[in-house]
Amino acid sequence: MTIALEMYDRLAEFLQAEIALQLGESRGYLVEHRLSPLLNRFGFDSLEDLIDVVIRERESTLVQAVIDAMVTCETSFFREPGTFDLLRTRVIPPLFEERQGRALRVWSGAAASGQEAYSVAMLLIDRFPSLARTANILATDVSSRMVQRTRLGWYSQLEIERGLPHPLARRFLTPEHNGYKVRPEVAALVSARQMNLARPWQMLGILDLVLLRNILIYFSPVVKASIAEQLIRHLAPGSVLVMATAESLPGVDGRFEKVVPSEPHVLRFRG
Repeated sequence: MTIALEMYDRLAEFLQAEIALQLGESRGYLVEHRLSPLLNRFGFDSLEDLIDVVIRERESTLVQAVIDAMVTCETSFFREPGTFDLLRTRVIPPLFEERQGRALRVWSGAAASGQEAYSVAMLLIDRFPSLARTANILATDVSSRMVQRTRLGWYSQLEIERGLPHPLARRFLTPEHNGYKVRPEVAALVSARQMNLARPWQMLGILDLVLLRNILIYFSPVVKASIAEQLIRHLAPGSVLVMATAESLPGVDGRFEKVVPSEPHVLRFRG
C-alpha cells in the first residue's frame, strides 16, 4: 500500500494545524504503518479516503483516532535517571522548604502512558513522605488513548523492567492480569487529562514543578515560543522547569536560572 504525495502533504498540514506535529518529508511508510489499522475500524477502502474524510469532515472520533495513531508515545519509568537524581537532591528539597503548608503541584506534560508521573509519585512517597501527603501530580497528553492508560495505571512486565528499580516495583505495584497495577497510594497522587500543548492552556493554575521532556524537539521554534510564553504564566518565583537533556525553550533568557550550572535543562524560574 502506498500513499499519494498530495494526500501525504494534506495530512502533514492537518497534523501541523491540529497538534503542531511536524511530520516531515518522505515518511509515507510511517503514515501507512500507523493509519492502516484504522481502515477496517472505520470502514475505509484506502488511506486516501480516510485522510480526505478526516480533513473535510473533522468528525471528532475519527480525528482523535488519527491523532492517537500518529503521535509518538515513548516513555518509561525513571527515564533519564540522572534527571531524577537531580529532582531528588537539588530540586525537590528546596521546593519542600519553600512550599511548607501547601500542596506541591506538579505537571507532567506530554506524559504518554503516565510512567513519568508515577515515577515522581513514587519518588515523593519514598523520599519525601510528608510532601507526598498533599502533592498533586497532573499528567496530560494529546492522545486520549494515553490518558486512559495513565488513569488505568496498569503496565506490562516489559514496561516495568524498563527503568523501575525492583525495590520500588515490589513496594508500589500489585500483580494483575499478567502485568502490574500501581497501588492506590501512588494512584491517589496522579490525575490525568487530555491536553493539546499547541492550543491555549486552561485550568493549570500555578505550578511548582513542570516536566516537559522529550516533546519540545517535535515542535517548531514558533510553537516552542508560544509554549514558553504560556508556561511562564503558570509559574511562581522558585518554580522549576525540567526538560530533556537535549531540549531548550527560546525567549526565556533572564527569566530562568540553572539549578545546577552544568545542567541547562533543569531551570528555576526567577519571576
